[in-house]
Amino acid sequence: MKIGIPKEILSQEQRVAITPENTQQYLHAGFEIILEQDAGKLAGFSNEAYQQAGAKILFTATAIYQQADIVLKINAPLSSELTMINPHSILIADFHVFSPQTDLSIYQKQHLTCFALDLIPRISRAQSVDILSSQNTLAGYKAVIDTAAFINRSIPLLMTAGGTIPPLKFLIIGLGVAGLQAAATAKRLGGIVTAYDIRPETKEQAQSVGAKFTTELNKTLLNNTDIVIASAFFPDKKAPLILDQEQISALPEHAVLTDLAAPLGGNIFGSQSGKITQVQNRTIIGCSNLAAELSNSSSRLFSQNLFNFVKMLNLQTEFKPDFSDEIIRSTCIIHNGKTVHPHNQTQTGD
Repeated sequence: MKIGIPKEILSQEQRVAITPENTQQYLHAGFEIILEQDAGKLAGFSNEAYQQAGAKILFTATAIYQQADIVLKINAPLSSELTMINPHSILIADFHVFSPQTDLSIYQKQHLTCFALDLIPRISRAQSVDILSSQNTLAGYKAVIDTAAFINRSIPLLMTAGGTIPPLKFLIIGLGVAGLQAAATAKRLGGIVTAYDIRPETKEQAQSVGAKFTTELNKTLLNNTDIVIASAFFPDKKAPLILDQEQISALPEHAVLTDLAAPLGGNIFGSQSGKITQVQNRTIIGCSNLAAELSNSSSRLFSQNLFNFVKMLNLQTEFKPDFSDEIIRSTCIIHNGKTVHPHNQTQTGD
């Protein structure tokens, strides 16, 4: 079967769904790889690297979509891309199923079979295909690096002949994958880290990365916080507001806050996805797609997740999804143009 990888067309999206290394893995598994020219350029992968790995480079997205039996993407194709697609193709991507802007009905019209990797179940067997975890890990790391760049102090304790510089104090809100990675990164860089979560069972996880754990955001804690990283969210729910105006005012005026939950409504009052705002003289960074800013690393992880998922499908000449498999059943939203998933039915009204 022929696997096609077109260039991502969303603004600010720099990732690619396959790396040269994974290209070789697909070829060894019996697939043919066709890649749109410069699809990996923004992630640091040249056309030559793909060709050396065995991929065939095509010059247009149209050629990719029309020739491919399977299309791999970071983000699901837009309606403008679907006009080029080969009917009855298999699409595997992040479909952003829970986004209000997502219209899944457009994929039914082409009689496609679609697998939404954003619906991977949270079970141990699915860890190798879990794009949300792999991408959120990088987002948590990147959040610390970006936030620290907005404050005019060093992160670690510095003791010099000219005096002592105290370390920055971090508050990490929400101990999911992104929050834990943010806490670990801040600690490795020399910060003093406090991690907040309403779930007492996350205490051990916080302590394992060197953070002090708390279930209370009191005034004393906020008064002594330089940087806040908020990451309390689930992809299928509106993010809870955790820091209101009064709590923000309790932070020092130099404080910088980063809200990874901004695209889902935000954990921090005043945060806006993709924008930097000021609330009571505190800087608030509303994230949009942090993983894409580490496009080389995030592409490597996403690509491996995809390869592991394709292996699970056990693709043969005649493709027949095994819906007894929880991972396949959870992610297949459309099969031969028909809805097969309740999330799809909710979105399309079927």
